[in-house]
Amino acid sequence: MRRLLLSTIILTVLTTGLRAQDGSGRDIPAEISAYAGQVLKQWKIPGLSLAVIHGDTTVFSGGFGVREKGKNPGQDGEWTAITDSTLFHIGSMTKAFTATVIASLVDEGLLRWDDTVKHILPDFEWYDDSVESVMQVRDLLTHTTGLVAQAGTYIPNLGYGRDDIYRMFRYIEPVYPFREKFAYNNITFIIAARIIETVTGRSWEDNIRERIFIPLGMTSSVPGSEGYLEAGKKASVAHYFGYSRGKNGGRGSIYVTPLYGEERALHWVDVIGPAGSISSTAQDMARWVRFHLNNGAVIRTVRPEDAGEGSSFPLDSTALSDYFPDISPDMTGGFRIYPYRDTVRLISREQMDFLHTGVVKVRQDSSMRRDYGYCWYVEQNDRYKVIYHTGTTWGFTGVCGFVPELDLGVAVLCNSEVSEYARLGLMRRIIDLYLPGDTLRDWSSEGLEQWFKDKREPGRRAVPCIIERSSVTPDFEKLTGRYTKPAPFGDAEVTLKNGRLYLTIGPLGWTHRLDHHRGNEFWLRSDGHTYPVFFHNYTGESDGPVDFEIDFNYNENFGPWIKTP
Repeated sequence: MRRLLLSTIILTVLTTGLRAQDGSGRDIPAEISAYAGQVLKQWKIPGLSLAVIHGDTTVFSGGFGVREKGKNPGQDGEWTAITDSTLFHIGSMTKAFTATVIASLVDEGLLRWDDTVKHILPDFEWYDDSVESVMQVRDLLTHTTGLVAQAGTYIPNLGYGRDDIYRMFRYIEPVYPFREKFAYNNITFIIAARIIETVTGRSWEDNIRERIFIPLGMTSSVPGSEGYLEAGKKASVAHYFGYSRGKNGGRGSIYVTPLYGEERALHWVDVIGPAGSISSTAQDMARWVRFHLNNGAVIRTVRPEDAGEGSSFPLDSTALSDYFPDISPDMTGGFRIYPYRDTVRLISREQMDFLHTGVVKVRQDSSMRRDYGYCWYVEQNDRYKVIYHTGTTWGFTGVCGFVPELDLGVAVLCNSEVSEYARLGLMRRIIDLYLPGDTLRDWSSEGLEQWFKDKREPGRRAVPCIIERSSVTPDFEKLTGRYTKPAPFGDAEVTLKNGRLYLTIGPLGWTHRLDHHRGNEFWLRSDGHTYPVFFHNYTGESDGPVDFEIDFNYNENFGPWIKTP
């Protein structure tokens, strides 16, 4: 087993014999493979899939490691090994797909970026009426609405759906001035999906399939958890990535464990959909990155067999023009010489430039400025400009990015929630290989040391909980009963069984155990997330009824559920 680990467990790879641009004679595919193996080993990632494209060539496409920690390809079957066709959740890389669908609708004249949300969705409500009336479609994608970072992210884990969250925006108080600060968010993409569905009459999922997956040939990619589950052994298992604190101030260690069942948060995946629900492969993500390098065009190679008997292509030279009647292929004398290439533009160059332009500053120092565009980070450093987006969800993480001046694209998919130091480090090392000179920085090792240093520092919540605490432990019997709260939150019930409290809450009627933590605080675990729940008015010193509040992690401050007589 140690020998397998040291050789990156297993590698399934397709490469070309390309050399470095500077004529150094480097075997770039081999160097990519070696560094990916280093990242896998250093960060204890069970499995990793990677694709690199340069110009019209797939330089590297392969997989490292295993679908599930502890499995051995030699003993547990062929599907155990990660390949470039293994399916992974891609998390927030989904956001760029949603933005691209909107860009296609702008091209078609179905909406404009500066349309107000209220114009398209008359029932839209925001906490601040003055913002509600002027918020535009573009504002939903740039994380500048004024909400605190990650506000509302964990609402779905209690069983709430997209429609429920859409009706909750009026209750979530922003903490920043509108359009003045970048604060990363997921739930505003639910509004974006609703706009897509309103103007097209089709679901967000159907739009993703029909406007992106099918024309790009992303045949393995799926939106939502259903397709991921249906993939079975073709999909990777999710893995938690954590830190074990060292003794006596020691470095500590990484620990990784598979996630099963409810711990995968698949309901959350479906609800947060337009912000993070797509599953894809390295092969498919290479097509996605190439599409962006081609500025919205799909370039297809047509071979003689594509036009032969029994083929879906016509026998004459029109080829793909029958499938894309608005496109007139460039022809010579009315005849084609096979193989030839057809270019089909799906998104206008104007809209692609719009998506790839930074509009809000995220970070700046002496060597780099990073802005956020329309679901892409746009980073200009002292060596190149890279456009990329990361993605993380329960048990998965990754990055896809491209460097236009090098005509280079990278997609990295990991089956653990490994730090961005790992995924970004691998991407940056690959970019280094295509830059002039011999400077190859060990981004992964540097990142690992910084990650351990960060973890040794005392941790604290980004947004402190403001719900009132009490040191008095309640009588469990006094907490049982029905609790009420107006829509869209709905009623709840607390029951007592065998000395343990249980809470039934949410539109799906999920029931979960309330584990007593301290004083008036209980912990509830649901769909992969833990919620602190605080009870009040149970000592008899107050005239008010017993109530409870839920800490959703980012001070959404929805108020109490109140016990009925």
